[in-house]
Amino acid sequence: MVENDKLLVQALVDAFLLLETAEAHEIDPDTAVRGMENIASSLLLMDPAGQQGVRAAMTELGDASGDLAYREFAQALPDMIGLAPEP
Repeated sequence: MVENDKLLVQALVDAFLLLETAEAHEIDPDTAVRGMENIASSLLLMDPAGQQGVRAAMTELGDASGDLAYREFAQALPDMIGLAPEP
C-alpha cells in the first residue's frame, strides 16, 4: 500500500476512534453511530481485495503504534466493521 493510502487508513481509524470514544456532550451518540455505520458501509462497497488491503493497513498501523489502546482498536476495527478476512 502506498504512503498516501496508509495515511488515509490512519485518518479512517482516527475518525472511528473519535466517534467511538466521544462523550455524549461532545457528539450525540446517535450521530456517532450513524457516522460509523456510514463510513463502514462505504468501505464495504470495496471489492474483497481492497477490503483486505485496508484490513492489512489497519493491522500494520496498530502494530506500529506505541499506544496499547490505539493498537488494540486499530487491530480490532476491521472485524468490527466487517471487512473481508485476509486470504
